[in-house]
Amino acid sequence: MTLSLSIVTTLLLAGGIGFGLMHAQLSSRQDARVTEMYGSLEAAMTGGDQADLLEAVASRIAASPDQASIYLLKDLGGQVLAANIHGIDLPGGWSIVPADLAGVTTNYPYRVFTGTAGDYSLSVGLTDADLDDLREIMAAAFGWSALTVLLATLGIAVVLARRMDRRLAAVDHSLNRVAHGELSARLALSGRGDDLDRIALTINGALERLEGVVAAMRQVSTDIAHDLRTPLNRLRIRIEAAAAKAEAGQGEAEDLRGALAEVDQINQTFAALLRIAQIETGSRRAGFRVVDVAKLLGDVAEIYRAVAEDAGQVMLAMPGGSCLVNGDPELLTQMFANLIENAIQHGPPGTKISCFAGKAAGRVCAGVADTGPGIPAAERENVQRRLYRLHKSRSTPGSGLGLSLVRAIADLHHANLTLRDHASLTLRDRASLTLRDRASLTLRDRDGAAGLRVEISFPAA
Repeated sequence: MTLSLSIVTTLLLAGGIGFGLMHAQLSSRQDARVTEMYGSLEAAMTGGDQADLLEAVASRIAASPDQASIYLLKDLGGQVLAANIHGIDLPGGWSIVPADLAGVTTNYPYRVFTGTAGDYSLSVGLTDADLDDLREIMAAAFGWSALTVLLATLGIAVVLARRMDRRLAAVDHSLNRVAHGELSARLALSGRGDDLDRIALTINGALERLEGVVAAMRQVSTDIAHDLRTPLNRLRIRIEAAAAKAEAGQGEAEDLRGALAEVDQINQTFAALLRIAQIETGSRRAGFRVVDVAKLLGDVAEIYRAVAEDAGQVMLAMPGGSCLVNGDPELLTQMFANLIENAIQHGPPGTKISCFAGKAAGRVCAGVADTGPGIPAAERENVQRRLYRLHKSRSTPGSGLGLSLVRAIADLHHANLTLRDHASLTLRDRASLTLRDRASLTLRDRDGAAGLRVEISFPAA
């Protein structure tokens, strides 16, 4: 309704301005005609005799039997010499004379000019009938136009309001489904690309992210319940054994130490889960600074070199020059340490583990590759979930949170994490090795093993 009134008000305002300009133009033309008529008679008043003047005025009066124009000629003594109006004294200059005062039976006033020349006073006027008719026509036109616009606007408003009500009802229905736990519900799009469609797209995107977060939370809850059942059962068994030995007067210290170890493992699992959750909040970005990941990865590899050698493995470092990124040094160190620990833990003796870093296409690529057993392609997304472990890895120590933590740190740094097969070292890889690592290649070569290559692609600083 407000919109309709605004449109009608704007129309009337524009029409009023247009009418005012038109009225002023017509009034100016009418005054010019009166001035022209007065000027022609004024010439007769100053240049001719009284008979000629009376004849000129009389001819003008005879030419206007309907009194569309009026004339009043007087001498300076006030005696009327010629006129088609009577009983009225007019002031000098311009004036508006109502028809009844002029003794005329019409309903229109006159625009009159009065002046003197020589011994005479002359008043000449024209009726305002044309201007008055214009006012009536314009008033009627504006009235009907305003009514038409008002009705059309109201009709359009009703149609739009009904359409909006239907769409809002659909939005309400979809959001009610979401509120009742049906997170797969989405807002319908009209396909017109209007504001509601853009809002619906934004809401649908938020719902997709919400559905993913809730699904991940459910999966984590399921994984926690499943993966912690075994250590809790082992803990219970050890405590029961310790209690039985205590009742029998036997030594229970070993069982209690085993129980403590199980408790420590459970605490480590929950600590890792909490750390992942803290990383995913993004609060650590406030401490970002420029880090050389090539140097950092090389330092971490050097720390783990002795551990790999003790396991009968070879640690190879491939320097890639300065590779600067914006990041958290502590988290990046932990990420690379997790990758190297995974390679050492799951690789058999003779496995070659290579740490690489380099720049390409405006990004920094760093990671760890090994010639170990690798991860099947179908499992590479699953192993990035919290607490997920390959079936063949369940007999080895660990909580299944290593790659989940790597993924969280990579996401925090807006980096892309990629897992793929890693064949034996290429000639280019061999050429980039240090002298110490080239000497290590004299050990048994595992060419032909699929292995695993974990790459993290960072935006360059």
